[in-house]
Amino acid sequence: MKMNKRMLRRAVLALAIAGLAVASFGNPERHIADLFWSDDAAPWENVTAVYTPDRSEPRKIQITEAVFADVAACRDHVMALAAEKGDPDLQKGSFECAVGFYPDKSAGDGTVSGDYRLIIR
Repeated sequence: MKMNKRMLRRAVLALAIAGLAVASFGNPERHIADLFWSDDAAPWENVTAVYTPDRSEPRKIQITEAVFADVAACRDHVMALAAEKGDPDLQKGSFECAVGFYPDKSAGDGTVSGDYRLIIR
């Protein structure tokens, strides 16, 4: 029985050390999201839809606010936009769903810079 308690204590200690290691990174939320939600938004992230109605004019894009809870909702929104533009199968247009914007904490000059954790096309 003592062996099991010792192994349990070691496992708890190892988990605590691993937790501290993850928390010491710059964005622990981002690392956790990468581990468990590699192809969708984590519960605390939002998704931004980027829709290009015509691929031959890539500078003409429509970007939504980060309001979608997951990639499926983003995709549904973009498909509705494409249908409104007469392109329900996205033959002319394209889209991206940008998941989880993480601002760069080192930029202290008042500008907002950073990057998205995941871009799904």
